[in-house]
Amino acid sequence: MTLTLEQEAAPNAATAENSLLAPHSAETSVTLRLACADDADDIAKFYAHYVLDTVINFEYEAPDAAEFRRRIADVSAKYPFIVAANNHGRVLGYAFAHAMGARPAYGWAVDLSIYLDPDVRGHGLGTALYGALEDILRLQGVVTEFACITVRRDDGLYDLSSVRGVSSVPGLTDSNASTNDPHLPLTSPRFHAAQGFRVVGRDRGCGYKLGTWYDKLWMEKQLADYPESPQPIAPIGSLPNDALSSIFEQNAPVLMRGRAHKNNL
Repeated sequence: MTLTLEQEAAPNAATAENSLLAPHSAETSVTLRLACADDADDIAKFYAHYVLDTVINFEYEAPDAAEFRRRIADVSAKYPFIVAANNHGRVLGYAFAHAMGARPAYGWAVDLSIYLDPDVRGHGLGTALYGALEDILRLQGVVTEFACITVRRDDGLYDLSSVRGVSSVPGLTDSNASTNDPHLPLTSPRFHAAQGFRVVGRDRGCGYKLGTWYDKLWMEKQLADYPESPQPIAPIGSLPNDALSSIFEQNAPVLMRGRAHKNNL
C-alpha cells in the first residue's frame, strides 16, 4: 500500500540530487510492505551509519548485504520484517520483531528493532512502521512487546515509574537530548514513550563503544490481554495477504505531514 509523505521544505541545489524525498515534488509516495532479499543492499548502506557513527546498537562492524539477507530470512520465518520504500523502490527504513527469548515461555513476547535512513528521520515513517508492525503482531497473537534502547549512564532516566506520555519521561529534555553525547541523541526513548511504551528496567554499564560505557533502557508495551490458555502465535507466513494489505493501508495516515518533529522517527 502507498503512503504520502510531504517534505518539510524543498532541499537546496546541493542536496536535491541525492534527496530521498522527491526534491521537485511537494510529496513522496512511500510503500509499506514485507521485506524481501532484494532490500538487503539498501538496508546495509544506511545501517552502516548506526554501527560506525553511533552507539544506538552495540555492533562494531557493519554487516554487509549478504548478512542482511540472512537476517531478513531468519526473522521472516516467523515474525514480520517490514520496510518503507520510496516511489523509486529504495528502502527508507525498516522495523521487525523477533523472539524475546529462546525458551518456550517467551512465546508471546517480542523484542522490536527499527532503523531509518538518517536523511528521512523526523517525518513519521517510524510511527507508520510501528503501527503496521504492532497490528500484525496482534493478529499473530503476540501479547507484549519490548524495546531495548541504548542510553547514557548519566542521562537521568532512572525513574522506573509508569510512562504515560513524552513529558513524563524522566530526563527527556531538549538540553540533554542534543548535548550529552554526539553519538547518541535521546530520540528513541522519546519516540517509544510517544508510542505508548513505558520504562520497566535498566541494564547498567552493559556495553562499551566509541570510548564510553553505556546502559540499556528497557521499555514495554502490552498489545493484548493476557489469555488464560494462550494459543501458539501464528507465523507471519500463515496470515492472509488481504489482512496484511489492509494493515498497511490502515497505517497510511500515520505519516507526518509538514515539519519534522522531535518526538517522531
